[in-house]
Amino acid sequence: MAVTPADAVPTAEAGAEAYDRAVEQIESGDPEGVEALKKAANLGYAPAQTYLGQLYLAGADGVAADPVESRRWGRRAAENGDPRGMHLYGMQLYEGDGGAANQAEGLIWLVKAAEHGLPDSQYNVARIYETGADGVAKNLTEALKWYMIAARGGDSEAQAAVNRLRPTASATAQRAARTAAEAFVSQQSAKATG
Repeated sequence: MAVTPADAVPTAEAGAEAYDRAVEQIESGDPEGVEALKKAANLGYAPAQTYLGQLYLAGADGVAADPVESRRWGRRAAENGDPRGMHLYGMQLYEGDGGAANQAEGLIWLVKAAEHGLPDSQYNVARIYETGADGVAKNLTEALKWYMIAARGGDSEAQAAVNRLRPTASATAQRAARTAAEAFVSQQSAKATG
């Protein structure tokens, strides 16, 4: 029997099903869950790749800590479009977990995750712009914008940062940050309803 290309390429549905089974197994303490998770990750299912990367990073659920392997899975998940994978990989690049630090590239991935609506990424992007980093210039307007976005998403630390930064920002910077934050929130709302 000949294998057709459709038979050779695993479907997203197969990866999602394998992932769901793996999560159930892991959460119930079944040691086979990690192998099932690896199967889902190898099928190309990005959320499974992220989860596996997190397990390798933390050394959890019977998986030995391996920052290099974690970064490899984080990168695959990010490149496959998983927002949590983008966050994981961005932080790994930024902090140098599992390889050389590259704060400018880490910020790029964190911005991608932030644009997908992850408040943790939005907060981290704001912090990076507030403090600056290797290859990333301080930008109070961008920091204030991302803090405002994260605060609207319910992040209380981001709201505290908005309250702290607002008095130090010029009226022009405040207005630009507020306008950009409102545009972002409107765009996200339109995506959710459209």
